[in-house]
Parts: sequence; structure tokens; C-alpha cells
Amino acid sequence: MSTPDINKHRLRRDSKPSPPVQESTKRFIMSSQTSPETSKSPSINVDPSVIRHAPIKAGLSSFDHLPPSKSTSQPITCTLSQSDVTRIALELKNMLHSEIDYTIKATIDQYKQEINTLSNENQKLRDDLDSLEQYGRRDLMRINGIPDGGNTETSDKTTELVTTLIKSIDRELQPGDIIRSHRIGSAPLTINSSENENHVQSKTPRQIIVRLKDPQVKKRILRCKKLLKSRRDMKYVKLNEDLTKTRNNIAYKVRQLKIEHIIKDTWTNDGKIMVKDNQEQIHVVNTQDSFDQFCANFCIPGVFDFLHRLEMNSKERHHNKESTKGPKYRTYAQSVSSSINQSATSDDRQDGS
Repeated sequence: MSTPDINKHRLRRDSKPSPPVQESTKRFIMSSQTSPETSKSPSINVDPSVIRHAPIKAGLSSFDHLPPSKSTSQPITCTLSQSDVTRIALELKNMLHSEIDYTIKATIDQYKQEINTLSNENQKLRDDLDSLEQYGRRDLMRINGIPDGGNTETSDKTTELVTTLIKSIDRELQPGDIIRSHRIGSAPLTINSSENENHVQSKTPRQIIVRLKDPQVKKRILRCKKLLKSRRDMKYVKLNEDLTKTRNNIAYKVRQLKIEHIIKDTWTNDGKIMVKDNQEQIHVVNTQDSFDQFCANFCIPGVFDFLHRLEMNSKERHHNKESTKGPKYRTYAQSVSSSINQSATSDDRQDGS
């Protein structure tokens, strides 16, 4: 009796794994031969409708799953008309313009904000400096209208004139209350007539600045300045606080508003410019911003036009004053040119004669 060969009738299984996307695909066991043991097992019938294929994305064909061919791809060419090129250029131009405009606007807004911040800081520093300068003038006083002696008037003579004036209105004045005083500016020009020795002054008297002992003496003297109005010989003499250039300009504008009856009254106290409006309210206008806010909120609508005309008239008077100062110094080139012209004119006259 012969022994059957076991390896000869052993089943062989395929080692190919199924793809992960085909989970529902049936796995088949293929054998080349059937053994007597397996012949007894029931046969398997597969329904083709049960087999499912892997899904394909929309817009793709089954050819996309094929391996790439080894042949080289052909270049794609397209033709554009002149209208298409023009339209594309216009669209690109609009896109670039909008992008550039946005960038420029953002940059300008940033710079404007920085400029406004620096401007506010600068103005605050100017106001602080003006306040500090005014504090240093708390014991100074200015006098207008005292006759000017010209170049012959010394500082001691000026102090004597000031002392005589203040004693006439303030009986409490002490010898040490006035420290010193002097005129401001150059001496006025005088015209000497050839027929007589009279001197005619061509300018108004210069201001006198007076340094007092302390601010309390200044306050006492300024309270007595109302007595000057009752004296006929002191009608044009004015006593005022020594203000900074900025505050002096504001005080001048406020006085003009009082003359035009736009405000009721104005005065100064310790370097502060006080204003009383027509509603009897008192305001402090030490800076240009505060003065502008006061005019906008408590004055008539046309006040800024009035102030603009006032400033223009002041500039015109200053220009006329500068033009009538006298002969100006000439440069060396102007002198040489003038001498050449004069010599040429004299030569022409000699030739004509």
C-alpha cells in the first residue's frame, strides 16, 4: 500500500492583499487542483451585484487612475486678442491703484497723528515757557507817556522821573521800593533846523521799564493808577504790567474788543489776562488757544474777521514804520555800482558840453 504525497495535493493561496478602499470585495481562494477532502465542501456561488468598486471624485475620469505614460506632454498654447490684453491691463491697473492708495492713506494717517502729537507737545512746551518767563517779570512794570529826554537822559534821570510820578499817586512809596528803571529802545531821532536851535522829535516817547522791590509794591502802585485820569498833565501816561510778547499781543486784541463793545471789560492781574464778557462772566485768556476758544464761545460770529483785519492793519503800520526809519546801509557792491553810474553820467555831460 503506497503513501499519498501530502505536498502534492496541498492548497496554494494567493499572497496578494486587497486594497484598503475595497473592503467589501470578496476574497477568493483559488486552487489549481481540488483534493478529495475539499471536494466534499459545498461550492461557493458569487453574485456579481455584490462586488463594489472604489468611488471616483467628481470631474475625474477613470483614466486619471492609470499610470502616467512615458510620452512627453505637448505644450498648451492660447491666443489673446487686443481687447483681452487691454481688459487685463485695466484690471491690473485698478488693483494696483487701490493697493497703492490704501498704503499711502494709511501712511499719511499715521504721519498726521504723529504730527498732531508733536504739535500739541510743542505748544504745551511753549505755554510752559511763556508762563515761566512771565513769572520772572512779576516785579516789573512798564510806563508809557513820560516825555523822553533822548540821548541826554541817563538812567538816574529816568528813575527820578518815575519816582516823582509814582509819589504823586501813591503816598506809601518808600525810597527803596524802586530799584532801577531805564528806557527801552534807541533814542528818538531829532531834527535840527538851520534857522533856529529848536529840536523836533520825530518819535513818541520810549517806554520805561521799572524794577520794583517786590510784587506787592507793584500791585499797590497799579491800584493807584486810576488817579492819573483825574490829572490833566498825566492824561497820556499809562502804567501796566510787564507782559511777555505772546500775552502782550493777546492783551492788545482784547483791548480792541473792548473798544468795539464786543466784551465788557478787561484787565491784568499777576500776569494773567482777565476778560469780562457781556454776561458778566470772567475768563482767563493767557494763551492763544484759550483766547480763540473764548472768542468762539462768548463773542459774536464775526469776531474772527475783525481780528484778522486788525492783524493786517497792524502789519501794514509796522511795514510803514520800518520804511520811514531812514536811509539803510548799502553793501559794497551797491556802492561801487552807484559810483560807476555817477562817473558815467558826469562823463556824458562833459561830452555833451
